[in-house]
Amino acid sequence: MSLVLVALLVLVAVPLYLWRRPHPAGSASETPALDAGVLIGDSLAAAADAGAARALVGTDAAPVAAPLDADAGAPGKRVTLAEARTVKCVGGKGVGRVAPERCDHLAWFEDALARTIRDNVACAPQLPTGGTVSFVLAVDFPHKKTHLFAGKSGSVKRKQGVELVRCIAHALPQPDWASVQHQYLRYDLGILATYPPPAVP
Repeated sequence: MSLVLVALLVLVAVPLYLWRRPHPAGSASETPALDAGVLIGDSLAAAADAGAARALVGTDAAPVAAPLDADAGAPGKRVTLAEARTVKCVGGKGVGRVAPERCDHLAWFEDALARTIRDNVACAPQLPTGGTVSFVLAVDFPHKKTHLFAGKSGSVKRKQGVELVRCIAHALPQPDWASVQHQYLRYDLGILATYPPPAVP
């Protein structure tokens, strides 16, 4: 009887133990393998994106050069401009000529003249030792016209600078006379341009 009872207990206890034993959701080696696969996939995707970006931009691309004062079509030439100033201004009847320090500034004409000189540096004659040109722009509001000429303070001789002045005058933009603010009727604006000697090849 004792043996029969022991056998019955074994037959009942063993299945219960097997059924009640906890089962792990996954082995320790499976989970890290899954995480590593995800990480490797992400790394490959990031590397592919970085490679595409390098292909578009170029890791060894040279930086874009800053714009120069010289005209792009005239290598080796440069021009340096002094600050624009009002040489004189004239008022209406009873006012006459005004001292230059009391004249207001015509910003539109000053900017237009400076920009035109820079953009047309190729107009300058060959100056072995360089030189300066005094550009004077006469602005006449009553008659709505301008006149560009070379002042006396430049080192370039008048005969040498004739074509240069004519070239700059031809390239000057036309103003919208009604929109330009001014206090007096006529002005002379001056800008001194310095042209260095040609660059040695």
